Order: sequence, then structure tokens, then C-alpha cells
Amino acid sequence: MKVGWIGTGVMGLSMCKHLLNAQYSLSVFNRTPEKAKPLLELGAEWLSPQEIAAKVDVLFLMLGFPKDVETMCLGEDGILKHMKKG
Repeated sequence: MKVGWIGTGVMGLSMCKHLLNAQYSLSVFNRTPEKAKPLLELGAEWLSPQEIAAKVDVLFLMLGFPKDVETMCLGEDGILKHMKKG
């Protein structure tokens, strides 16, 4: 199963580490790329939100504010436009 994660800050980072430790294929994105560096060192793949949405079977968002979620999902190039069917 391919898993995507958008938002690898304080909470997202530790949750992503659990997924990587469980041997899941993980693609990540964060507005501040430096915050995802520990995950990349553990084997995660860095992709844009749109690339993640098109690739993964399951996608998690760990964003700070409702407006961030709305923009990420429904914005001009939001991820819902790129997700696989099903």
C-alpha cells in the first residue's frame, strides 16, 4: 500500500516515522521542506501534493488550520483534482 502524508510538522513527523518503521511506502510534502528531512533520511519520498495525490492509495493531511485544508484540497490546483479514482 502506498501512503501519502501532507504536513510533517510536530505531529505528522512522529506518525510518519511509525509508518516507515512498519515498512510502508511513504511519500511526503511539507511547506517547510527542512521539517521532512528526517523522514527522507529514513526512506520517505519527497513529492508535490499533486504528485502524492495521484500516486498513493491512502492520503493523510496534518495541517494547522481549516483554511489550509480547504486550500490544499479544493484550491485552484487542489489535491482532490489529482487523486486516483476510488
